[in-house]
Amino acid sequence: MLITQNHPDFFNALTGANSKIVEQSLISLYEALYGNDFIVDETLDRKKARDIVYSVIQEIPWQKDDGESVFEEDKDKASYIIRRLKDCGWIDFVMDKALLIKTFNFTKNGKKFAQILYASSDEENILVRQRNVRATKASLESYKKSDDPADLIDAINFSKYIVSDLTDNINDLRDEKNLLMQLAMEDVKVAGGKFIDFVKDKFASDIAVKFGKDSANRYILDIEEIVKDLCLTGLAKRQKKLLAHFPMYRKNPNALKNILDAIDFRLKNACDTKLPQLKKEISSYIQRGTVIFRQTNSLFFNKNKEILKIANIIKNKEKNEKEKLLENIGKAIQYPNLNMLNLGAIKIKRKHKKNEAVSFLAQEITMPKEAYIKSNFEQKKHLSFSYSQKEIRNYIQKHFEEAQSDTITNNSFIITNPKEMLIALYATDIMKQDKDSFEVIYTGNKCKNIYFETDEYIIRKKEKTSGN
Repeated sequence: MLITQNHPDFFNALTGANSKIVEQSLISLYEALYGNDFIVDETLDRKKARDIVYSVIQEIPWQKDDGESVFEEDKDKASYIIRRLKDCGWIDFVMDKALLIKTFNFTKNGKKFAQILYASSDEENILVRQRNVRATKASLESYKKSDDPADLIDAINFSKYIVSDLTDNINDLRDEKNLLMQLAMEDVKVAGGKFIDFVKDKFASDIAVKFGKDSANRYILDIEEIVKDLCLTGLAKRQKKLLAHFPMYRKNPNALKNILDAIDFRLKNACDTKLPQLKKEISSYIQRGTVIFRQTNSLFFNKNKEILKIANIIKNKEKNEKEKLLENIGKAIQYPNLNMLNLGAIKIKRKHKKNEAVSFLAQEITMPKEAYIKSNFEQKKHLSFSYSQKEIRNYIQKHFEEAQSDTITNNSFIITNPKEMLIALYATDIMKQDKDSFEVIYTGNKCKNIYFETDEYIIRKKEKTSGN
């Protein structure tokens, strides 16, 4: 039990204005007692423990707290932290009968949580979660050969993270997608860089492994076969051995069968539910990112083309004229104005060889019809993702004015182009954030149109009140 009669405020030590000092003190005390690969043999008494906390206070500024006593000296502050950790049940001082001094130590619960804090702060502590399926399979194979119950416990522990890590990946992708859309509305170039960083770092190192080397689909048949063999042969013998080594399972007469079924169920859940969901989120994220990336490329292409054209003009001018042009350009680019590249207006020409004579009367080769349609479609898709908060508010305001009311529903939204379709889809989520201007109420019904189906909301405009 964490909360006991003697220590009712276990987590209270991590609260207050100086919680950062307490947290770092626990990490430093744990490192002094168990760090450096357990080679530290120096006895840690109250004075040395206080000195460790004292060094932490030198690095992290002490904050005044109305609920705490006022201390002038840093050593008094360190003593206060030690007393507080002891009173809350994190640490204790035990009499060493050989040395006849009280030595510092963590309580059982204090050590568990201090270890978590230490592990989370250790930059060299690498947590590998890309081998859960393979580790589950290897542990089951080892259990099948050796009948060691510890291998079975390893297998059930590894299998716990198969589904939970896939769920984390799905939620992370949804957060990344929302962040990407938010960045695209503010600066498409920043959003393009964010997309590239995600694909290069997070996707390649973590998510891609779930569909490759550590795919549940890849190993599910092997694991199902091992589970089947374990259930058919020597089940009773293995059950007795499991209960002998791990008494906590004695209340469950079918503990071994339940563990094997749980591993099998987790693999099936990963294959049938989580992996398809993750694949869907990846596809959605990549589609959004591709559109933004193309917009970024268009901006850079247009910018570089104009710079090259200007450079060629300046190159052919006289020295005095060059200096004048450069000075004027320097003044002009203090306030750059980049425009979107109109893909539908581009004409594609064949690239001629350098030594080929080109006639000014040659017929201009324009973009084929299919390529033009595809290019125009891509342009519309780019523009559909480029809408501002002002456009959303104007869109909502237009419907308030047409309804001649302060209350509308998203069922009344009129969609005439791709941009309005996206605004209609995301408007309610954005309006929810503006609690000062709008009240958004979920009706429990569905909003349907020819483009999409989503939850129905009532949007009510709030009356603006002047400040006192």
